[in-house]
Amino acid sequence: MAEGERTDNWSSRRLRAAGADGGLVVGSFGGHPRGVRTSAWPRCAVCRAPMCHLAQIDAGPWLDLGPYHRLTAFICHATGGRCEDWDPRKGGNKVLLHADLDDAMHDGPPTVRVYRRVRLAAEPSVDERELFRIGKERGLTMPQLWESLRYDKLGGAPSWVHGDDTPQNLAGLGPMRLAVQLSTDLVAFDITKGGVAWIFFDPNEPTADAARMLWQGG
Repeated sequence: MAEGERTDNWSSRRLRAAGADGGLVVGSFGGHPRGVRTSAWPRCAVCRAPMCHLAQIDAGPWLDLGPYHRLTAFICHATGGRCEDWDPRKGGNKVLLHADLDDAMHDGPPTVRVYRRVRLAAEPSVDERELFRIGKERGLTMPQLWESLRYDKLGGAPSWVHGDDTPQNLAGLGPMRLAVQLSTDLVAFDITKGGVAWIFFDPNEPTADAARMLWQGG
C-alpha cells in the first residue's frame, strides 16, 4: 500500500474454500502452519499447553499488515474454555505476525487438536456500505443487515454477535481495525455453534504484538 494511503474500513473480501481453479489463494484454515518453529509455537498463558493452529493469512493487496507479510492465529482448547480463549488480552489465544515469509513446514509440538486444512481464496473486494444500501432497499432491518455480513472475510466491518467489543490501541490512539472475520462455516473449530472470531490489527502499534483475536459465541 502506498505511503499515506488510508485503509477503507468498509472494503472487504469474502473468503471461500479454494476450488480446482485456485483463484486468489491468500492462506488457509487448519493444518500445519508454515514458518513457525517449535521454539516460536505459542503456548497458552493460562494452562501452558501448546495452542492449536487455527488460520494463516498472507498480506497483500487483499490484506494490509503494515511491515508484516503474514499472520498466524492460534487458540487454546486444552481446558475446554476455562482458559477464556475468547479474550484478546488474557493469553488464551495468540496471533503471530511474520516479518519474513518462510514457507517451510517446521516441526511443532504435539497439540490438543489439528483442524482440517482448507485453502482459502479471496473474492473481489466489495463496498459494504453499498451492501447496506441494497439491503435497505429490500426492506431488511439493521439486525438483518449485520447478520448478512456475518461470514468469513478480510477487512470490512465486524458483524458482532453480542455487541461491539473492538480492541483499543494500548496507547489510547483509538480502535484497532478488522483484519479477518472467521465463522464456523468453513471449519467447525471449537467455539460455540454460530460463534464468530475476529482478528484485529493495530497499524499504530510498533511491536509484533499488534494483532489481537477474540470471539463471541452464538
